[in-house]
Amino acid sequence: MPSGPHISTATFVEILQNDKLVRKDEVLIFQTLHALAAREASATELARLLGWRGKNDVQNKILGLGRRILQKYDIQQSKRTNGTKRYWDLFFTGRYEGVYFLYRLKPELEAALAECGLLRNISLPISRPAYLFAWNPAKWQWADLEQQVEEWQKTGKSTQVWSCVSHRRIRPGDRVFLVRLGSTPRGIMASGKVVSEPFTAPHWNGEDREIWKVVIEFDVLLNPGRDSILTLEFLDTGALAKQQWTPMSSGVPILPEAAQELEEEWFHFLTTQQLRFPPFADASQHGSQLYEGAAIETVQTRYERNTYARNLCLEHYGYACAACEFDFEKTYGSLGHKFIHVHHRTMISTAGQPYQVDPVKDLVPVCPNCHAMLHRQNPPLTVDELKHRMARD
Repeated sequence: MPSGPHISTATFVEILQNDKLVRKDEVLIFQTLHALAAREASATELARLLGWRGKNDVQNKILGLGRRILQKYDIQQSKRTNGTKRYWDLFFTGRYEGVYFLYRLKPELEAALAECGLLRNISLPISRPAYLFAWNPAKWQWADLEQQVEEWQKTGKSTQVWSCVSHRRIRPGDRVFLVRLGSTPRGIMASGKVVSEPFTAPHWNGEDREIWKVVIEFDVLLNPGRDSILTLEFLDTGALAKQQWTPMSSGVPILPEAAQELEEEWFHFLTTQQLRFPPFADASQHGSQLYEGAAIETVQTRYERNTYARNLCLEHYGYACAACEFDFEKTYGSLGHKFIHVHHRTMISTAGQPYQVDPVKDLVPVCPNCHAMLHRQNPPLTVDELKHRMARD
């Protein structure tokens, strides 16, 4: 593989120090490659590690950076055999492994990154990707759904094989949400994680062909015929509105910004609907009280939350927990960047009608543990009351 145009370490240093040329997410690509044990990865793998949609996000950022550099510097650009110009080889060498091309930082660029202090204390910016799987009862009857729900109730998990369109990207440990489609109710009915590598198996509808599948371990599994689910109407505001929640296939990526809001919405739903105790709560003392009895018909009321107010709250307070002062980014590095829950000091459901939210007086950032503890009683504890309990105990 040709080494591409030569750019000296000194020139790379000059480029990296010019914030009009280089953007943070482009540097993040370089840092991620450096942090990997093998020091090489495909564009698909880089996108997965960074929580981006796919390889095009990586390739387009490299393309944009290359074009900006070539506008400023007189560098002889290489071309492919068909005459089209290359940009990636300004920064990388590489090799093919099967159908994947693996990028590796050029030594001059790696030396420049080190000289600029951009390789110090790097932790992999891995934000576990989230994927949306779908179930439509009109196409496939989930005959043992109730047995699967009972298994979850007894053990805290339930395992199911599911078809997956993103078989080239999805990996064990990736987050999963399951949406029920077709007739009402339609919405999120389960969450969990992938626990296998993708594999091929016979089609679920009996067709004489194989499709890609993964094994999912559900940590929450609801029966829409009996339980309330997080209906699609809940998912039409803020970053959630950017995601397509009625996919044609299972295993489609969820946008990173939508995934974070979905986690909060799901947490809030499970807590307020009392379908189970909140995550992180000690369930060992409650036994069968963890689960409500069957209900044939359920009605949900949605209390809309203002994403803009949430952002203003976090701009004021920051991302550390107001109760225990835990900071996810300080502990987990970039994995915990800007991760926090936001708690309403006044329960929205008790207001009875829309009210004007003061992002500073009415909202406060809390970690999931403290958020769960605040809601262990009704009405919830105040943050000061929880802090007093922690200090006393």
